[in-house]
Amino acid sequence: MDKSILSKVYNLISLSRSMSALFEREKTTTSKYVHATSKGHEIIQIAAGIQLQKDDFLYPYYRDDSMLLSIGLEPFDLMLQLLAKSKDPFSGGKTYYSHPSLNNPELPKIPHQSSATGMQAIPATGAAMGLKYKEEVGLSKHNEDAPIVVCSLGDASCTEGEVSEAFQMAVLKKLPIIYLVQDNEWDISAKAEETRAQDISYFAKGFKGLKVFTVDGTNFQESYIALQEAIKLDIEERQY
Repeated sequence: MDKSILSKVYNLISLSRSMSALFEREKTTTSKYVHATSKGHEIIQIAAGIQLQKDDFLYPYYRDDSMLLSIGLEPFDLMLQLLAKSKDPFSGGKTYYSHPSLNNPELPKIPHQSSATGMQAIPATGAAMGLKYKEEVGLSKHNEDAPIVVCSLGDASCTEGEVSEAFQMAVLKKLPIIYLVQDNEWDISAKAEETRAQDISYFAKGFKGLKVFTVDGTNFQESYIALQEAIKLDIEERQY
């Protein structure tokens, strides 16, 4: 793998972990409200974020700050939102932490996020349907740089009904979307065996036509290659 990519990833991991350590200090000079970091999830998030282009759409969830750093946001940007400052690039300090919304022409687009876990799945699928429609009617071109949608989810959110609805529509309409499920076998306050009947990858395979990749999210090369292949399939296999 290109050493420049590995160097960039190492710097992003170090940066993200330093920010997590700072935010989680028991004694700090800053005043902040509830915040969950991406600690332990940095590698899979960065493997996804560094491959997104400016015309792609990203639907992250509240523990995806490593992904936000990897698409090009600065630590200062995230701190502005954490502290509800007026220059917060997402909402001017008006939304809960890690509820990003971004319309920067040089970065992937991030529509505003809901607080309820899993709620991003249906809007993200709708955005993918919009991208497909634009290509069908000639408002945009289908090529190797065609935009995609990435919807990031936690494993527990996949027990929500709206996620099943999103998977169903994505397969039915053959939409340009990737659902990135980060499975750490925990929801907010319960273990996996308390909240789900089966592994999420088996659940996803139940939607015929939904391509499923299962990777070790702490292995960068494995994660990067799988996401690279998913993006390639997403673009090449569109049927219009």
